[in-house]
Parts: sequence; structure tokens; C-alpha cells
Amino acid sequence: MDDSDKIYIEQLKNLLCEAVERQMNRASDFVFLQAYIFERTRENIGLNTLKRIWNYGNTPVTPRSFTLDTLAKSVGYRNFEDMKLFYGDEGADASDKILGKVVSSSELRPGDHITLCWDPGRRCTVEYLGSNAYRVVSSERTKLKPGNTFQTAFFATGSPLILSNLVQDDSFAPLYEIGRKTGVTQLTVETAK
Repeated sequence: MDDSDKIYIEQLKNLLCEAVERQMNRASDFVFLQAYIFERTRENIGLNTLKRIWNYGNTPVTPRSFTLDTLAKSVGYRNFEDMKLFYGDEGADASDKILGKVVSSSELRPGDHITLCWDPGRRCTVEYLGSNAYRVVSSERTKLKPGNTFQTAFFATGSPLILSNLVQDDSFAPLYEIGRKTGVTQLTVETAK
């Protein structure tokens, strides 16, 4: 690990704080973070390791590759190297895209609705069908239309959304991207009753 990785580790810590909506300044924050990471990756990172990464208690540590990969997976990247590629050679300051709120298909039940917004002024509500599949319920100012279906494993604010297997009337697109310039700007979930 070289000195430039420190920039990326700080970026990763920021992404995790955003994802769990905590500042990591209390012991209970680390317990919450540990559960969040396990829920998304099925890997257990020790509380002491997490505290050392945040220098909580003045015992800093340089994390192992496995730990960094697991932390990166918990916020939607394949591994730490993938996260570094996303932010470019100049580190986190080279990009204004920040991965924020993440909703994984595995967290949803069929019938749940997700409303997505992205610039300029686009809005779409989709219904989860199960097995990573969704159907468009309503849309405003977008090419996605009610009845269209697609697949995705997760949604995240601050990042473009890649849809796979998009079916629109008689056409099929293996991959379709929304929010290319600014990413998804807003994401809300309404659970089925």
C-alpha cells in the first residue's frame, strides 16, 4: 500500500459514514457499522479494526487488503481497487460523484416501490418484482415508460444507474444508463403493505 492509498481510504471512510448516516464518533456507531457491513457482504470486520481505521482511541492501523475490499463492497464496489478506479488517478478530489444512500435488491420485498430522481428534473417510480427485476410504475421526463421492465442489483445516490435487460414495448436493451452526468440525486423506498 502506498501513500496515495491514504486518500482513497479517507474517501472510503466518508462513503461509509454517508451510507450509515453516522459520524463514527461513538462506540455504538461502530457496532452499527459492523452490522451494516455484515448485512451487505456477509463478512465480519472486527470492532477493534473498524475503530483503528477511524483512529478512534488513538490506535491507528493500516488496513489489510481484505478489510479494504470488504469495506468497499459494502458501499457498492467490487473491491477497493474498483473504488480507486472510480475516483481516478488524482484521488477523491478528482471527482464530484459521491456514493451515498444504497438500496440493494436483496433488502426489498416484491411490491416495494422505489422512486428515483436524476437531473435534469427526471423522476421514475418502479415496483420490485423479485429476483432483481423491476417494473416502471410512473415516470416524468424520461425515456422509461410505465410497464417497462429491467433488472438491477442495487440503487445508489451520487452514481449513475446501470439497468440490464431493459424491455420497452418491442425493443430490448442489454444495458441502459440513467443519470450519467450527476448520478441518481434522490432515492426513496416505500414498502408494500
